[in-house]
Amino acid sequence: MADKIFFTPAKGGAGCTTVVTGVAFALAAAGERTLVIDGDNACGCGLEICGCAGMQVFTAEDYAEGKCRAKQATVQHPRYRNMYIMPTMGLADKTALKSAIGELDGLFDYILCDGAAAGACGRAVVITEPYSPCVKACDVAVSRLKDGGMKNTGIIINKVNGGLILGGDIPYPEDIAAAVNAPLTGVIPEDLSLTVGVWRRYSGAYFKIAAQRLAGRQTKIPYIENEYSGAGGYFRRKMRSRI
Repeated sequence: MADKIFFTPAKGGAGCTTVVTGVAFALAAAGERTLVIDGDNACGCGLEICGCAGMQVFTAEDYAEGKCRAKQATVQHPRYRNMYIMPTMGLADKTALKSAIGELDGLFDYILCDGAAAGACGRAVVITEPYSPCVKACDVAVSRLKDGGMKNTGIIINKVNGGLILGGDIPYPEDIAAAVNAPLTGVIPEDLSLTVGVWRRYSGAYFKIAAQRLAGRQTKIPYIENEYSGAGGYFRRKMRSRI
């Protein structure tokens, strides 16, 4: 049976789909057959981010209408052969996803549900930014999930800038996790290139660590602020302040 994990943003703009895709790529690269359920039923953002735009033949809407089997509604990545995505464009009733996941359960090691099919998942991850409004929203999201029965809920903190940590502008990731009373599953550094579809090796290393921690390995999260210490870090902080 697949390990089914529900991913949800603390608030809009936290980068949930980007984080889900990055973690999925890391799991697939490690040999895990991984399926992403793209919960964006308006435009299929997950397809675009993972590089599979326009490759779908069927979608979850076709499955819901009985036009195909669940497996036919998945798209296999052309380069990462262990990576699959199920688009939900046009899907009005997302309850059909629970049935689809039931059909696909034995075919994958991990099924990552991006904002959809929470009821089919055994645990959850809230994606948050390190800034105060999003941290407050994260606290609410974690509490709601736990109150709804999703006791195993962690957080991944996205867009973390080490220079802002050293400057006292944002908290340390560990302090954010303590404030919202949830395990720290991963930390993803601020990477402006992600918005234009470029995956830096530096960011990829943190996605890999998040994937390992999701898989139960006690991999240590490096201190992002170390990149901003010393003379080189001083200039990085100065450059960041001009953006």
